Amino acid sequence: MALVIAPATAHAGRTFYGWLYGTEVMPERGAEIQTWISEENDVTPENHVRETSWWIGPAIGITDQLELVLPVQVTWERAGDKSTPPMAKTTLDNYGVELRYRLVTQDPVDAPPFAPLVRVAIKRDITHPNALQPEADFVASYQDGIFHGLVDLGTVVNVSSDKTHVEFHPGAGVSIEVVESLRLGAEVIASLTPDDGYGNWISAGPNMAWSHGRSWISASFGIGIKDIKDTGRLQWGIAF
Repeated sequence: MALVIAPATAHAGRTFYGWLYGTEVMPERGAEIQTWISEENDVTPENHVRETSWWIGPAIGITDQLELVLPVQVTWERAGDKSTPPMAKTTLDNYGVELRYRLVTQDPVDAPPFAPLVRVAIKRDITHPNALQPEADFVASYQDGIFHGLVDLGTVVNVSSDKTHVEFHPGAGVSIEVVESLRLGAEVIASLTPDDGYGNWISAGPNMAWSHGRSWISASFGIGIKDIKDTGRLQWGIAF
């Protein structure tokens, strides 16, 4: 039994994509440290907004299909144009709690090829003490052999006493296993809002994913299609 348990692979809690949530969750009583670092460069070209964020949180398996995550996010941001000197700041952006519920079993024998997942979160916006940030995602994946495809429809709302800001984060991707534990693919991600004064951008590019024992890594680099120069995100997790 020890030989079987020791080399266990990271088949839970991971994602094959850089910007998209996966549909795998931690098994009951399982625990994992997950983190990502992301960059958004030249959002709205006239303002040259650059943002780098670091997110970290433990993931805990409540049941085999329900996962609890306790995230904290730190953000560095710089903005400025030709007429305004660039201004930069680093802040503890938000913290909160989120639940990820996979609607079907992920048992290797019984798991269906189509797997939906619902993610809900509530976060405290540190930069605006009277604001709350609810989030929600509907994620659906399909796997057939070496092929994996995924769609992620996300929404972020910032609610305060003086205004409400809404962002939609739709994305989709494919991932192909090229050798054991190594996958390559591509994804597209967007940040869209009906509110004035915020950038709407779309980027697309290649991704990769690699798992080794109880750890996994995924990454994506996106080239701007609309109102952004490029985006990038590196994710990883270590299960205990």
